Amino acid sequence: MLVVGGSTSALFAALHAAREGASTCLVEPTDWVGGQLTAGGVPAVDFAWRENAQGINAKAAHKERCNNHYEFHDWLQAIGNPGDCTVSRHCFLPRSLLDGPIAEAVRRESNLAVFLNAVPIAVETETNGGKREISRVAAVQRFPKASGKFAGHERDLSAAIGDWYSPRPTAFFDKRRLSFGPCEGRKMMVVEASEFGDALALSNARYLVGEDGFEGSARQWHSGCGQSFTAVFNLSIAKKAPNAGSWSAAGAPQDHEFSFGSYDWSKVWRYRRLKGNGAPDIGQISAMNWKRGNINNGNDYADRHLFLPHEAARKTVEQGQWRGGVDTEALEGAERLSRHFYSWFASQAPTAFRGLIHVDTESVGTRHGFYKFPYLRESRRSVGHGGFLLCAWDLSFFPGPTGFPFADRVATTLYDYDIHALNGCGARTEEADVYWRKHPKPFYLPLRAFSNDTVANLVVAGKCMAQSFLANAATRLHPGEVVSGTAAGVIAAHCSRKAESMHQLIESMDFKEVQKKVSRYQPLEWKIGGETFPKDGRKPAKIAFGFGNPHGWDVEWADSLRAYHDRDFLYFPIPDREIESLAEKIKRKSAAPPSFEKVSRSGGRFLKCLKKTGFEALSLKFAKTSR
Repeated sequence: MLVVGGSTSALFAALHAAREGASTCLVEPTDWVGGQLTAGGVPAVDFAWRENAQGINAKAAHKERCNNHYEFHDWLQAIGNPGDCTVSRHCFLPRSLLDGPIAEAVRRESNLAVFLNAVPIAVETETNGGKREISRVAAVQRFPKASGKFAGHERDLSAAIGDWYSPRPTAFFDKRRLSFGPCEGRKMMVVEASEFGDALALSNARYLVGEDGFEGSARQWHSGCGQSFTAVFNLSIAKKAPNAGSWSAAGAPQDHEFSFGSYDWSKVWRYRRLKGNGAPDIGQISAMNWKRGNINNGNDYADRHLFLPHEAARKTVEQGQWRGGVDTEALEGAERLSRHFYSWFASQAPTAFRGLIHVDTESVGTRHGFYKFPYLRESRRSVGHGGFLLCAWDLSFFPGPTGFPFADRVATTLYDYDIHALNGCGARTEEADVYWRKHPKPFYLPLRAFSNDTVANLVVAGKCMAQSFLANAATRLHPGEVVSGTAAGVIAAHCSRKAESMHQLIESMDFKEVQKKVSRYQPLEWKIGGETFPKDGRKPAKIAFGFGNPHGWDVEWADSLRAYHDRDFLYFPIPDREIESLAEKIKRKSAAPPSFEKVSRSGGRFLKCLKKTGFEALSLKFAKTSR
């Protein structure tokens, strides 16, 4: 099996696939595996922080080892918080994790081969039993011609990205073509866990990019709007002025006003400090990835969407010119903004440190001074088998202390809806504010979120999971990537051993063996206040997939709602006496009675109501059921 890597989820997918006995290859675009933990510039781990998420102390629950990936929790406990930062319990220089626990974990796995500085450039598919499957993946691996500690990372990514994906040797790299296919007599499985969604685009799989038109929509809407991203860099306080050659003091761009907001220089320095403690001082190192509130007052780049829309990305694939499907002008803009932010931030330093603040290239392993890869908050997102998407209502609206307890759950995680919107976009997803007011409770990731609707042997993880734009905003943090990568690796190894596709596994509705394997590494239940959830006897009924939408009309099915939905309405199948009774109750109590209508569609009868009213009826029904 092949893991298309670059993210934190890719590392954990590769490790756990190998542990489950699969011959596993990982292609990593940089020479640092680990994604945002290392090359991606966020070695400050994000855990749930709300002490009251719909009545649940999410912060306390997420501290417990029993509610985390066990090995990852132990790694972080051993590292501690050498940066004494304020944003996390664990801030550290990436090398401490990369050269320690990560290197040791990779070294132990004899079934794992890691190809550093390698990216996919083409995917072949074939049809088996009416299902399209990936049969071969072509990649290119680059070898720096220069020597030294920064070899291969002399240029900004905006200048080098084309070279990374080109199979031709250049003045900077020698190249080697790689080809990955199945072992004889085995089924090939591909795990898509890249930061750019390379395998999704190259295989012409069904995917979404950018914001949704409405929650739960499996159709493309606002591809030009999405999450901002950051060209992260580290600063250190030196004993003497840095040598010439450090970033020049270019000042702030005229159209961008930097600000500390309610913070001050010292608080921003300590926010993601990776080395040091107490007050700012000489010898300390801090990561610069700053934004506060709704105003983009730091180096969080929000002027252009990083990802090309479907049509433009598909064109590059068809022409054999795939370069990650990203806008290089956006990459360049992010790098330029970060350089301006450095100049401004250094100019605001306390008098004792003026002239001593410099870009720390040693700690990021690049000559240009940025981390090896930008910090991305989104990627191309798969549409799962049967059109499935993990949605915000699965995280927020189920009664009790957790999200919806999917029968096919393979992971647990938790964070808030964390969206850094692009300038001029805001939140384009309809009714986004409805979900933001309902903070996610401890929630579950279902196996279906790891599938793709059109490519049967593709397993997706991390930011590429089958999920809505809003759901991604809660799953995209470090712990979510760790548990999704782990589940993806175990699932892919299981399918390979059984010689079955993801579609076959899902349609069998037999998840017990996979769940048993996954549970060796991470929990499938939540322990909250001394109780375990979901409770025995309260597990959901068998999955109602709604494959191919048998009703033939423009709606999608949601497990946790037990209803169909479209942009504006929920449709509850009739007869549902309880929902009908609650609808009448809501009508009687409302000063302006909401509209409920019984409609017939494709031989079925449904109670149709506005989403907001439908959520109210569901809340009443669920509350009564859970008592």
